[in-house]
Amino acid sequence: MSINLRNESSLIAGKGAVKFVTLGCKVNQYETQGMKESLASAGFIESREASCDFVVINTCTVTNEADRENRYWIRRMRREHPAAKIVVTGCYVERNRLDLEAMPEIDLILSNHDKADIAGYLEAGCSAPSVQDAEVIRKKKVTFSPLKISNFQGKGRAFVKIQDGCNHSCSFCKVVLVRGRSRSRPHQDVVEEVVRLRDAGYGEIVFAGIQLGAYGLDLDVSDALCRILEDCSRIEGIERLRLSSIEPTDVNPVLIEALSSIPKCCPHLHIPLQSGDNQVLAAMNRRYARDFYIDLIARLKSALPDFSLTLDVMAGFPGETEEFFSNTVDLLKQVRPLKCHVFPYSERQGTRASRFEGAISTEAARARVRSLISLGDDLGRTEREHYLGRIMSVLVEKKIAESGLVQGLTSNYLKVVFQAEDSTIGRIFPVELLHLQGDAFLGRVQVVK
Repeated sequence: MSINLRNESSLIAGKGAVKFVTLGCKVNQYETQGMKESLASAGFIESREASCDFVVINTCTVTNEADRENRYWIRRMRREHPAAKIVVTGCYVERNRLDLEAMPEIDLILSNHDKADIAGYLEAGCSAPSVQDAEVIRKKKVTFSPLKISNFQGKGRAFVKIQDGCNHSCSFCKVVLVRGRSRSRPHQDVVEEVVRLRDAGYGEIVFAGIQLGAYGLDLDVSDALCRILEDCSRIEGIERLRLSSIEPTDVNPVLIEALSSIPKCCPHLHIPLQSGDNQVLAAMNRRYARDFYIDLIARLKSALPDFSLTLDVMAGFPGETEEFFSNTVDLLKQVRPLKCHVFPYSERQGTRASRFEGAISTEAARARVRSLISLGDDLGRTEREHYLGRIMSVLVEKKIAESGLVQGLTSNYLKVVFQAEDSTIGRIFPVELLHLQGDAFLGRVQVVK
């Protein structure tokens, strides 16, 4: 899962003004949108005003840095809104509730499974959740959240959460501890939401989950993700379907066939790697070896024209020797990702890795991170250079100030900046990729004759 995605917005008037701060992954972004719409239906009217009666902070806990950022935003929001009620929810709550209860800045703490009921808590003036029957709480934790959306504010693409939780137990990761086991959203609910988002003007849908490839397993449907792709591809007005982060072992031949045979599926996947060394992968409990990952990417590149890979990679895992680190470097050179999201190992309390010996010094870990970032930049530039001079379809994601320029993405995740008279967010243009500047192309719209 990638980190440090943030957005802020305000809801004001009606029953009160609510400001959101969202930290973390696409699932958190989706859940914030769901809470916004739940509040709107209860009488909280969205506005761009700065004042607010409530601040809702949707937290992440994937790394120590994420935990620090949570506390920073809690304290900052209290300083900026001294009269507001501060509500904290999200993954940080699930394992750090006692730490949060000790923070005087906070008025209300809500678990992830309470997000769908946020309107009731705010209407009650941020009263604490009532004591619930243990069976009621258990059912909330093991069923899919009822949050739904019909818009995705400020985005050219819309995220649709179809799965929650994780069946893996990576030794370094807190996700299974805070999100629980995998549970899936009913198929028809997904299709209906995609239709609502199509009606709101969205042409690209990004399916999101914590372990996306586990979608349907709890429903005893092995090819459920492929069925979602097939059915949503038939919805007129939807131009692109994209999968967010998916585990290597979940990218099976059936899914590859679906991605290659459904024209609306984007030829891009984010497939976390974490390490290119077999001993480190085993210690991480990643359930695959380096050759499996290399072969998987080769099969994807063979099956999907213009396939682009993005990935997560970690440096400084306990016991990672220079030789093990060099194996990661070698693997990256073989699979040639478009982008590497590089992280230093972050010890997470309660995980098995927190008890491992062979800790890597902070200095060594930072040096390896810098090396991987530099390598990733070089590999990404080489991959992008293959597309210079090509004409590709680009979906507008945002305007760049008042310059007349817009920024968008190709189906295989190339970032493109170009001039567009009609700069409607979400519109798709044919664009010639003329120059490469950093990680973005400068392009020119081609007139369709």
